[in-house]
Amino acid sequence: MPLHFVKNPRELQPAGAHVGRVSAGISSKQQLMDALEAALRLPAHFRQNWDSLSDVLKDLSWLPAGKITLLHEELPTFSTEDLGAYLRVLEESSRSWRLGEAYSLDVVFPRSCRHRVLAPLADLRPKSPWRRLKAELARDGSLPYPVEREFTSRKAEGFDFVMSIVEQRDGSTRQLANALSTAFTMRHWDRTRLARALPSLCIHEEPGLRETAVRILLILLDLNRMAPGERIPYDDARLCAALLREALALGVQENTEAVARKHLARMS
Repeated sequence: MPLHFVKNPRELQPAGAHVGRVSAGISSKQQLMDALEAALRLPAHFRQNWDSLSDVLKDLSWLPAGKITLLHEELPTFSTEDLGAYLRVLEESSRSWRLGEAYSLDVVFPRSCRHRVLAPLADLRPKSPWRRLKAELARDGSLPYPVEREFTSRKAEGFDFVMSIVEQRDGSTRQLANALSTAFTMRHWDRTRLARALPSLCIHEEPGLRETAVRILLILLDLNRMAPGERIPYDDARLCAALLREALALGVQENTEAVARKHLARMS
């Protein structure tokens, strides 16, 4: 989550490319803008309004590439309207940065302010835990550990949720790939159900989703040989060989192809 809450931000020394601190005692929009200009070394074209703040926080190119952390020693005490506008800018700007991009933006507040920070953002965040988790599946790359742990903590219900997304193709290809990866980590709830979903995904037209499915299949094939408790309905060598050949014909990454060809050689 781009917004973080800690007991005492004053004592926090986060690692990263740049750390900006907004001191306590901010009681007006003007004071906040001045503090942000100093904390983040905002460029000359910055105009002290919410739209301009949103633009620069989605840019950050004047700072060294890497993780940018904005620490608030206290929550500003200006009007409810301005506070809501500021928090929305922070929420939207920090979430605009995706995994693998040159920058990331973390925003830190005191833990004692958590409710006052999150309340104005309620309409920006999915209210249902399942809607929120599905939104997290749209992230680039693998899910953050706290998010994956939230899926797994829901046990069979969480597994059923991600498998339903996979089986019904209920989402973008990125969501499907992340749902499939999450289901794999929870496969002990129903290995057979996971295995049944793989064949069509191994030959999916979208390369990223196909790559994810083929890698999972290869891991399961290894587990089939090494761990009796992991056995799934993929003992039919001819079925697996045909599926892998079709996936290779469509294209997978070089290292995945090398592993797949080792399996094919073993099956022949």
